[in-house]
Amino acid sequence: MKLVVPYIGEVRDLDARLVRLAEFLGIPCETLALANVTEPAAFLEKMVPGQCSCLVVNPQVIKEWVGPKGIPTGLAAFLSARFKHLLVHGLRVNAFDSELVAALSGGKLKSVNAVGEQCATYVIAKDATDVCEAFAGLSFGSVNPINDHVISLKSSDQAVRSLISIGGRPFMVSVRLEGAEVFFVASEDVADLASEVGDSLLSEYFSRLLPHAMALRYVAGEQCWRPCKTHASIIIDDPLLRKSYGFLDFDSLLRLANQHNFHAAIAFIPHNFQRSSPRITRMFRDNAARLSICFHGNDHTSGEFAATDTTLLNTMLDIAEHRMHSQRQRTGLPCDRVMVFPQGRFSIEAMKALKAHNFYAAVNTVPHPMQKAVRLTIRELAQPAVLRYGGFPLFLRRPIRHTQSHDIAFNAFFGKPILIVEHHDVFQRSEALAEIAGRINSVAPEVHWSNLATAVSNSILRRTAPDGEHHVRAYSGTVELPNPSGSIMPLSLEWDASTDAAVEQVLMNDAPCSRFQVDDAGVRLSVELPPGNSQTFRLVHRNERAAVTTLGIRWNARAFVRRRLSEARDNYLSKNRHLLSVAKSIQRLVKS
Repeated sequence: MKLVVPYIGEVRDLDARLVRLAEFLGIPCETLALANVTEPAAFLEKMVPGQCSCLVVNPQVIKEWVGPKGIPTGLAAFLSARFKHLLVHGLRVNAFDSELVAALSGGKLKSVNAVGEQCATYVIAKDATDVCEAFAGLSFGSVNPINDHVISLKSSDQAVRSLISIGGRPFMVSVRLEGAEVFFVASEDVADLASEVGDSLLSEYFSRLLPHAMALRYVAGEQCWRPCKTHASIIIDDPLLRKSYGFLDFDSLLRLANQHNFHAAIAFIPHNFQRSSPRITRMFRDNAARLSICFHGNDHTSGEFAATDTTLLNTMLDIAEHRMHSQRQRTGLPCDRVMVFPQGRFSIEAMKALKAHNFYAAVNTVPHPMQKAVRLTIRELAQPAVLRYGGFPLFLRRPIRHTQSHDIAFNAFFGKPILIVEHHDVFQRSEALAEIAGRINSVAPEVHWSNLATAVSNSILRRTAPDGEHHVRAYSGTVELPNPSGSIMPLSLEWDASTDAAVEQVLMNDAPCSRFQVDDAGVRLSVELPPGNSQTFRLVHRNERAAVTTLGIRWNARAFVRRRLSEARDNYLSKNRHLLSVAKSIQRLVKS
């Protein structure tokens, strides 16, 4: 399947943005220069052989092509017979656009109308999972009356599906005709993937991004990039592995996780590697489906991974890895090679150091390094991980209070793991964990709750080429690829171009794999997966960075004091506001 985009003179900006979105989704596009002809249908039949295409219909282009005589008789019927799908977008409130909508729908739709000034929301049909996926059944947002319009129906018809509505009137509609399915999106514009956005991505860009992406992915089927699985985890920062920490009680946490079906990943501070309770580490080992740990800095000193000194960063990672290796040898409890940055602070140099140490990924709430606040683009947010910082994957997480159902749906749609962050004080109202787990399980019923290593290594995109070869785009440095079929699966695996030449080798199930290429396009590997099997692939980077054996007595003393003060705050002072305020003042003095 390919997207055919007609134009006159040059491709209009609106259609160019749609092309970039389609290519981002892995859909091949072909532009078609429209000639001044007397028989438009005959021209299209000659220029576009075959039917496995989706024709983009921009009313402004069609109007310029057909001229003042209007839509030729039979053109609409020819288009629906010639093309398997039509995507009609860029609709405006005028007579020609309404005439074109009526013609291309076989008279089932009547006109394009203004939304009006009322404050309305987007309502996605409950039965639209095949097109709208995780968004089906949701209602949210405030519409943009400048960009958003609605389509009026001529009469009720089973061939017409209102997929997204505004104020009870269709905004996105599909019409099934005898030979084709036609999608109408009543949005005047398409979002530019290069636009920089903040936390308002969905509220500001939903109608200019998701309906088009939904339609494109639906018509392309398995030939475009799709998430493999949706993973989720609730990350709790800081606790020691003891019976309780602050308001957190691990027995209660395990009961909650079992009762409400979620996984809790403890962001564990390596400084505490010798202070874990044998009973609690055994609890984690025996309940690996519900509980896990990952790296949370090294000593959790103020902004330790916001440092730019590569020797310091390398030394901290050496120490952190040694500590967690020692804990595993003593307790049998593994620690996921995923870094959650203390206080959300990191540097680009820290990301490069993590890559050199072959960590899977980093997870953070703040989407930019301390040295430079940046705004991510739509393109970066509409993929599993952010890759702009040294080519090392950064997966984003949100606190419960900032996670709405449409945020969960957005992550599930684009293959981003659903990562929630809280601290021990969430257990003052532990039902908040049950509520967010229930919301995630409702919006994404096929979600896989897992530890962070599993979540990031399975956050991949897949597509099937017309020749049957499976293509996989990986984001984590380690990726697990299953072949559930009963036959050999030819597979092409790729990592993004931002992965640099420091890749020393690629391992397949811990054995060196010689058939990989590294160039400006990234890392690529072609293999054949055995039937009914799962293979793990891992990038191995060279680490030529200097390190020292210790951070020094002064560093260690400050880290010791800071940790004990923080624990006193969480375990005792957090329950007394006055004492907590005093403790925070002391902590600020220790930082200085």
